[in-house]
Amino acid sequence: MGMLQDDKEETITALLRAGFPEDVIPAIMGNIDVETGGSYKHDEVERNGTGYGLFQFTGSHQRDYFDWLKDSNLKDNKDSQAKFVYDNIYAKKGYGRELGWRARSQLQTMMEEDMTANPHIANPTTRKAKIFSDVYERPSVPHNDRRMLSAEEWEKIYK
Repeated sequence: MGMLQDDKEETITALLRAGFPEDVIPAIMGNIDVETGGSYKHDEVERNGTGYGLFQFTGSHQRDYFDWLKDSNLKDNKDSQAKFVYDNIYAKKGYGRELGWRARSQLQTMMEEDMTANPHIANPTTRKAKIFSDVYERPSVPHNDRRMLSAEEWEKIYK
């Protein structure tokens, strides 16, 4: 991975340190690519909007993130954002944002399931990218074609 730009490599490292499984990294990176406009910067601010960070937190999601940071006595950076999202999905308590049992279950299943075993899923990476977008990101304009394309590109780079 040494040929990647620093922000991209640092983002992957932060996701891994947070605990995300390796086979989910391309799907999440495809989403981060679209969310940050390809910058992969943790302090990216949405043009003409209020989104912030790698995952473009908005509204109550953004408030929950900054409250979680303060409560956790952490600084805002790639590691904190990755840990916040990971904890939202996996933590039993103290996760910073309540996603609801259904959303949490869908995300946990997506990350733990071997989607290659299902013949009805054409590309497991793009399927995971879409689930992450639909269930966690929930963008107003999803640009799923770009997310899926980026996830496929990340799958080639990362493996």
